[in-house]
This record gives sequence, C-alpha cells and structure tokens, in this order.
Amino acid sequence: MRRVKLLLPMLLLALAPLGHAQIYADVSTSMGAFTIQLNYTAAPQTVANFITLAEGTKAWVDETTGAIHTNEPFYNGITFHRVIKDFMSQTGSRKGDGSDGPGYTFRDELNGLTHSGPHVVSMANGGPNTNGSQFFITDVATPSLNGIHTVFGTISSGGAVVDAINNVATTNEKPNTPVTIQSIAIRREGTAAQAFNEQAQNLPVVSATTGRMNVVRNVSNTWALNPSISVGDIFRAFRSATLGSTWSELPSSRLHVGIGTALLTPVAVNAPLDTPTAASAFYHLSVALHPGSVTPSHLSNRTVRMPLSGGVLNFTFTAAGNAGTTTYTPTSGSPLSSPFTLLGFKSGGHDLYFIADSPQLTPRYFLPKIGCDSATNSTISGRHSTQYYDTFFGWQPFESGACTISR
Repeated sequence: MRRVKLLLPMLLLALAPLGHAQIYADVSTSMGAFTIQLNYTAAPQTVANFITLAEGTKAWVDETTGAIHTNEPFYNGITFHRVIKDFMSQTGSRKGDGSDGPGYTFRDELNGLTHSGPHVVSMANGGPNTNGSQFFITDVATPSLNGIHTVFGTISSGGAVVDAINNVATTNEKPNTPVTIQSIAIRREGTAAQAFNEQAQNLPVVSATTGRMNVVRNVSNTWALNPSISVGDIFRAFRSATLGSTWSELPSSRLHVGIGTALLTPVAVNAPLDTPTAASAFYHLSVALHPGSVTPSHLSNRTVRMPLSGGVLNFTFTAAGNAGTTTYTPTSGSPLSSPFTLLGFKSGGHDLYFIADSPQLTPRYFLPKIGCDSATNSTISGRHSTQYYDTFFGWQPFESGACTISR
C-alpha cells in the first residue's frame, strides 16, 4: 500500500502534460471572438487542413479565377454564408455562396466523435469524401449528421458570440448583414500539441502546372503536361479573354486521372483547353494531387452495388460507360430492372457521382454520391449517399450506406 501511495502522485504528474496538450484556433469575427479547440488526435488530417489554410502555409486555388495563392491565409475576410437558426452556422466559402473550396478535396475522418450538442465544429461536404474548406458550428445536438460529417473541434470559449451569429437575421439562410472572419490565430499548449506536424498528414497538394501550349488556330488548343500527371491528379483550367476580372472555368478541360489496375498505372500527358477563336486568351492552370486516391475516372464495364434497407440496388454500366442497367433486388420478391442512361458524371480525388435515368423504375432518377475508401484490383469499397428526384420537391434523400464498385 505504501508503494502505491508513492507511485500515484508520480503517475498523475506524468499524465498531466498529456491532458493539457491542446491546439486552439482563436477566431476573430465582425461580431466578436471565439475559440475552437481542435481535436488533432481524432481528426489529424482535417485539423492539419484547417491549420494550413488558416495560417496560409498551404497553397489553394481561388475558384473564382483559378489563381493559385501561396502564403496567404484562406479564411481572412470570408463570411458565414449560411445560417440556420437553432441548427448551425456555416463558413469557408470564398465565393460566399457555398459552391467552392480550396481547389482540392480530402477524405472523411469518421472518428466516433459526434454532433452531441451545441458548439460542435464539423466539416461541411457535398457527399462522402468531399471535404475542402467549409465547416459549420452546431447550435443544437444534431445526431442525424453523425457518420456523415467529420467532427474536428468544439468551441472552448466565446460561445455567446457563436450563439449571436446563429441568431442573426437572414434571408434564404444568408445573413442580411455579413458576419466576417477577420483572422484566425493558431495557438498550441503542451509538448504533444507542439509536436503535431500539420505538414505531414498526407493532404492534397495544389501547384501550377508546367508544360507547353499547342495551338492550332480556330481548331484546337492543348496543354502538353510536363511532367505528366497520374492517379488522383486533377488538371483544371480557367480562362479570361482580357486578363481582367472576368474568369471562367473550362469544364471540358477538367482532367482527372483515375485508378488503374495492378498492372497499369494511368498517366495523362495532354489536357484539352478550348478551341481558340479570339485574338488572345489568358489561362490559370493548376494540378491538384490527391495522395492515396482510389477513385476511377469512368465507370465503363463496372457495377455499382448498394445494399439498401429493403434489398440491393445495382447499376451495371456498359463498355461505353454512359448507359447500362439498373436492377433492384428486394429482400423478398422478384427483381425489378430498367435500362438507364447517364445524365451526368463527375469523378474527384476521393469521390464520384452520377445521375442515372431509369425510366422503368420508380423513382426514375437516381443521384448516387460515392466516397471511395479502399481498393483491390477488382473492387473499390466505399460509402454512398443517394438521392432521388421528386417532380415537386426536387432532389430528396433516398438512402445511404456502404457500397462497392466492381469490374
């Protein structure tokens, strides 16, 4: 007993620094200041992304112009663009409409942390594995968001300011008077917090692309990539006719190199730009590298399988990749099937989505958003969040859960 009494204070002393190792983000806004305690142990990649964007130590793309910014804090000057009273307040969009990010995406970190009450800080997304720069702060417990959004912090002080932001007057969820983030300062306490290396968390990297432009006037304009790009890399191009304030992305120029097979590592050496008809044009070109990507760039000859609560839904694609067969196999009863045509498709660093028109099924239109988590030579495993189209209400939640993409 005497030995235990002597060792216990020593043990508590040894554990004390670990318990106080914290990373904080002191956020100054036009309505006052609050502090986020960042959970870097449960969500290291998400916290690293937040820190590097907040401090300007990570390159990012201005998705209004396509320009790459380095050594410039991302969040300074942006607003809380979406506020829903008694629910949450959202920020992180430089456009101010929620349609943009930092020019890359990264995976979810579904770490068991939950939206257990007010003042939880969590990543906004457009489907599984589509995190970027946008985040929200809850005003109440929101268990429906658990397992869907990555929780990476809590408000440790300044909760009254957060509540005031959530109570501002809004029109269509947008504050009538802008609430602006003025600055974010990262503060560390304790040895473990000091040792956390946000630059070593395998985050995507944005950079300018080098190469050569090959122009055939009035016919074609191609960018020859040097070096070439490979799996997980996404090339993007923005164009201005005058080098002025009007820039627009060229959707047809977007090039994503998807996962290959064990015997083939895909590469791309040429990216289409546009058909040049004007006397001159100016471009912002970038490449976003997504480490560990297992997302395909097409669904040709692949089957997307989604177990549902009442059966299994399959989308089997043809070799062309723009059509196929939708089959619903209920737990009991006969399967239902329909040919489908693809109305939309887009693949990213760690995700993809498609819109399928299956005229012989009800619902007819499906929009699966799929996060790709891991892969073998034949099967990609991930998670889906699927919507269906209602003629009166528009896109509505259908079901979510695990899914596979096989070939």
